[in-house]
Amino acid sequence: MRNELPLAGIRVVDLTVVWAGPGGTTLLGDLGAEVIRPEGNNRTSRQVSAKVTRELIAATGYHGGTYPDKDPGDRPYDRTALFTWHARNKLAVCMNLETPDGREALLDLVRISDVFVENNSNGVLEKLGIAHDRLLEVNPRLIVVRLPPLGMSGSMSNYLGYGPNFNSLVGIAAMDGYEGEEPDSAGENYHMDEATPGGLAFAVLAALWDRENTGRGGLIEFSQAENVMAEIGEFFLDYQFNDRDPGRLGNTDPHLLQDVFRTADDDRWVAISVRDDRDWAALTGVLQRPGLAELGPDASSRRAQSSRIRAKIAAWCRGLRVEEIVDSLQGAGVPAGEVMSEDRLLADPHLAARGWFLERSHPAVGTHRYPGHPWRSDDFELCHGRPLPGFGEDNEYVYLELLKWPRERYDDLVARGLITDRQLA
Repeated sequence: MRNELPLAGIRVVDLTVVWAGPGGTTLLGDLGAEVIRPEGNNRTSRQVSAKVTRELIAATGYHGGTYPDKDPGDRPYDRTALFTWHARNKLAVCMNLETPDGREALLDLVRISDVFVENNSNGVLEKLGIAHDRLLEVNPRLIVVRLPPLGMSGSMSNYLGYGPNFNSLVGIAAMDGYEGEEPDSAGENYHMDEATPGGLAFAVLAALWDRENTGRGGLIEFSQAENVMAEIGEFFLDYQFNDRDPGRLGNTDPHLLQDVFRTADDDRWVAISVRDDRDWAALTGVLQRPGLAELGPDASSRRAQSSRIRAKIAAWCRGLRVEEIVDSLQGAGVPAGEVMSEDRLLADPHLAARGWFLERSHPAVGTHRYPGHPWRSDDFELCHGRPLPGFGEDNEYVYLELLKWPRERYDDLVARGLITDRQLA
């Protein structure tokens, strides 16, 4: 296994927010890129206000538990899981881009970088005077990635919103309800945020490869909504060819026999799938339910009798504990697994055996287990170093070592409050 990571020596300027953009730059950091986040101390680039208190989060339900010991401390922007899950390996530098000094610093950083990624609303960079044409003028070898939800042109390009809004526009929300219920019955869906990171990382890798051949960078316009539409393409084709809208299937499937079933354990569920006749024979052999085998001898029968079959499976599952169900079905070769909650995942023996959770420490949050990488390679070990950058933690490294600004100028900006290690907003 070689020591050098594939993106060693590549520098990424990360001007992203929320999930989609930061998730993609995390994958680039995993591959060895130096990812630097410029953050203004007058903004909440980490989704959390500096003014959050323990009393305020007590009334916020689930999100109140996303701080260690449910305590935001005096630096909540360093402690929230909303940020730390995608912060590994990254560096943080304070740059207020609404000031001339901040914009100059960003352009200096762009001159010595390879990739620039942003997922702000259309027009934000233009208002700041750092649109992609300006960045490419400063550094023609730069790869600029912009992640507008609905593209940079067209009648919807200036729409503002959040993941669930745009999922509605591309049709996902219409399919998202439980079987036989209304579309909003299954809660919010953030698939656009989940689908973007992998596509973003792949696009950057492809652009870097192209740059090796051409010597030029350029603009990648990555429309997040269009990326999601590609992932549900079969439903668009079904409508075009068959004039058929997708139904709301919940945890079932239009082709396979599949569902999620309650067990005898309190609020613990299992997912079971039958892919083919072999799976069906194995399932009926384990369940031994009267009349079950006759209901689905072939795929068309299982589709026609899906509700009745699933009712019999549900009755069997309700009488058994999770481990009994999973062990017996997996032993027979039937795809089955527990639907894991967060605490169950932390205790999962399979993930423990693979060493997926990695223990890391940081002064802002203490020592905890962090999620590992989504894939592995035989050729190199993916990077998983510092779990997060404290706000402004890398100010001196960026300004003094990388940008080579004089100490006197750096100290002046510190004295004026333009470079700091604390978020104010």
